[in-house]
Amino acid sequence: MKLFGFGMKENKEVLEQKKAGWDLVSAKIKTWMFILAIVAEVALIIWIAKSYGVLDKAIPLGDKVAVVDFNMPVTQKYVNDVIEKMDEVKENKDYAEVLFIMNSPGGSPTASEELSEYLKDYNSKKPVSMYVQSVAASGGYYIASAIKPLIANKNAMVGSIGVILPHYSIGKLAEKVGIEEDDLSSGEYKKPISFFKKVGEKEKAYLKEQLLTPTYNNFIDSVAANRNIDRAKLLPYTEGKIFVANSPEIKDILVDEVLVLHRLKARIKKRLDKKISFVEIMPSDELGFLKDKIEFKFSLDSKFDEGLR
Repeated sequence: MKLFGFGMKENKEVLEQKKAGWDLVSAKIKTWMFILAIVAEVALIIWIAKSYGVLDKAIPLGDKVAVVDFNMPVTQKYVNDVIEKMDEVKENKDYAEVLFIMNSPGGSPTASEELSEYLKDYNSKKPVSMYVQSVAASGGYYIASAIKPLIANKNAMVGSIGVILPHYSIGKLAEKVGIEEDDLSSGEYKKPISFFKKVGEKEKAYLKEQLLTPTYNNFIDSVAANRNIDRAKLLPYTEGKIFVANSPEIKDILVDEVLVLHRLKARIKKRLDKKISFVEIMPSDELGFLKDKIEFKFSLDSKFDEGLR
């Protein structure tokens, strides 16, 4: 019996030791899981901060050059976002100047005018370098023309100086599915365009006279003033044509110089003659200007200006 009792006691001690061992292992596993969770969370915060340029702002690396990669259609919202970010840079003495990289197919004429004039005023207070990397078409060129010299990749597309008001007629499709338009309006020209029918000749003449032609003339006048060239000299390049940036015929008219981006950055560093870091200040968007292609807007009254190209 004593031997039996001793054996029971021994088994109990062994079980307690095993339990203590498992508790220790479990505690270590929980500790490592907690540490890994903290590391993952910190890594996520760093990634987000880096994506929005916050991390770069927090690390002093000598003087900075703010990089604006304008890679979206020209909308008032996007332009407002760009202006807001550039205002922050203007007040920050760590930034020596701005490198504006244009990659836009165009968009709103009013937003293009707003940013074009803003860049000219901004350039008088803090230097701005303009570089066309892939495309500066229509409103994108309107904006890019605000800064001289206008430097571009030799294969970049520039120009498309003109105005278009896209219109799609879905009348036949609507008739097939039993949809009819039944608007109420007062005023003969309150609704000159409908998606349910083709634009009439009278309405076309009205829209061209009151909207497209005045906007087109404003576009030409603004580019001529920005580029400091006579309107008559610019006119041959304002028929909506796209040009490759190194085309001899547009030298000193639409483009001043062709260069690749890393050499432009080297030139900026040499000019500033000090340690420089280039800091992206706009949130990245992988879709870029393709994002606009998956959005289909039907409203004529809302975003009417952004329908002009």
